[in-house]
Amino acid sequence: MFYFTTEQATIPAVSGVDVQRITGKFMDLHAALLPRVRNHNLDLHPRWQKTSIVSQKSAASLDDSDSVVLTYFRSQEAAEMVERLMGKENIGISKDVDTYCHPVIEMRLTPEHFVIELVLSPKAWWDQQNFIGKLELPQHRTTFRNLLRGLDRDYRLGFWGGTHLSDMHLTVNHLLYGRVLDEWMNTFSDRQDWLRIGKWYNHQDPELDDAVIQNETFNALKALHPLYNFILWTSNNNFHDFYQKRTKYSTRVHA
Repeated sequence: MFYFTTEQATIPAVSGVDVQRITGKFMDLHAALLPRVRNHNLDLHPRWQKTSIVSQKSAASLDDSDSVVLTYFRSQEAAEMVERLMGKENIGISKDVDTYCHPVIEMRLTPEHFVIELVLSPKAWWDQQNFIGKLELPQHRTTFRNLLRGLDRDYRLGFWGGTHLSDMHLTVNHLLYGRVLDEWMNTFSDRQDWLRIGKWYNHQDPELDDAVIQNETFNALKALHPLYNFILWTSNNNFHDFYQKRTKYSTRVHA
């Protein structure tokens, strides 16, 4: 049986559907996943205000979405530090950190799909620039390719914004063919593009059955976590100097 009922899966595109009941299903899923996340030392954290652990805000869209979303990202302390580096003021006073400004792994229910996806919005430009700088080094491009190779071949990568599947994506199977990945990544622009890698399910897929959804979602979180860590800016994973060198070189070339 589908973990979310057919009625719940239409939210909130259909008026009258009880979003609170769907939130409850997500909270139950979160309660089952969090101990396994901790036991496997996955450095992922929910939103720290309990009332917003599950929300209708997706990092995949800056607009209102017809989705219900469970989000994992940095710790509160790390998120506050990064937003200070981004020039935001009054961080820590209101305790209001903007998840759009960070890489996230989110589980998202839409009327068409259930999605588990690593997402960087254009507002997460600090980490986007770190990622671009890191890919300037051939050994890290190789590492990125190898991390993608470790995913199921039906994971999808793209640069579009929105909570629904776009034709402007490639599967991992296509990305690993020849120079496709390098050519694709060379078109990525920080502050403009989304970066997203994830797995899309139809509601009728057996992986979303009550009996197996906990294992399926945890395995997807665990599969995406190395890519999340690869991208995530930390003081020990800082490639902003390489991004700046790339930018200066590009400016000279086009001057």
